[in-house]
Amino acid sequence: MKIPMPNPTVVDIGKALFESKITHFDWVQNGTRVMIDLWMYNFARNISDILDGNSVRLQSVFKNNSKSTKNHKPNNSAIVIGAGPSVYENNHLETLANSNYKGAILCTDRMLVTCLKNGITPKKFPQFFVLTTDPYQVTIKFYNDKIVKKYGKGISAIMSTCTIHETIKICKNNGLNIFWFHPLIDDFRKQEPINKIMNAISKSDKNPNGFPELQTGGNVGCFSWIFSWAILGCSPIGLIGLNMGVDGDTPLEKTQHYDQVLNHFDNDKSKVGKFYRKVFNKDIGTESLLDPVFDFYRTAFLDLVIRTPRWIKTVNATEGGSLFGKGIENMKFVDFLNICN
Repeated sequence: MKIPMPNPTVVDIGKALFESKITHFDWVQNGTRVMIDLWMYNFARNISDILDGNSVRLQSVFKNNSKSTKNHKPNNSAIVIGAGPSVYENNHLETLANSNYKGAILCTDRMLVTCLKNGITPKKFPQFFVLTTDPYQVTIKFYNDKIVKKYGKGISAIMSTCTIHETIKICKNNGLNIFWFHPLIDDFRKQEPINKIMNAISKSDKNPNGFPELQTGGNVGCFSWIFSWAILGCSPIGLIGLNMGVDGDTPLEKTQHYDQVLNHFDNDKSKVGKFYRKVFNKDIGTESLLDPVFDFYRTAFLDLVIRTPRWIKTVNATEGGSLFGKGIENMKFVDFLNICN
């Protein structure tokens, strides 16, 4: 008997997020309650590939096999490429493709095809990674392109064990080298052993310790940054295309998650505005409008930044967006490339 795929709706997820009252940790856990069935469904369908798969702990991925200590000396830099509008507005892909950059490229899945078509390929940048955290069907199209197959053998695909199975099949067919991790989804305050169970199931002769459980920050951009230092040991880390918000003068109804907010208030537009706020980046003189989802992503990212080891240098080279504050340096992308070279 075929088990139907769980299908949490945008409204379900939005409702769970808006019901969070106090902390961003609570917000994540509310989202987890809605998403857990889909995550477990995908995990079960992937289990045969997981048991025979490679862990991100393997030396072939963990090129700089150093522990996160204050005395750590990184031997490489990294660039995280998100899908924010600034990456096009500032011609960052063209700038990178024409550079002599020698560090690691961490491409969020939505940007994979775009990067490859713009000359950012594993042929030019041998340390080329693509990362996926979302469990949704939309990730299928990020890999279903002939240019991915052309460069597939040179790409290391960092995959959540809860990725939809059809995406994994396409990656394998296109020759990508898949490395697995478990997304961190436990609520340790309640001692719910979700990750412990997942890891116990995924142990094998090939991976007797299972797979690492990694924080994602709720989105693939934040996870790519985490992976760059926690697994690859890189620093400095440059961020492009990680706007985490929209321009400050954007009408609310044009924002990405407006329909979720509106639905939560039974289509009463007069109540929507209180869930939005603006932040001003004094380092570069730009203002960003944050809807509740981007507000969460930003706050989670900033919370994680201030907890990272001192040797990690995070540079927001997006030239816009909402990421600024303690632990983040803002500079132009060309300047980041210069300090790396």
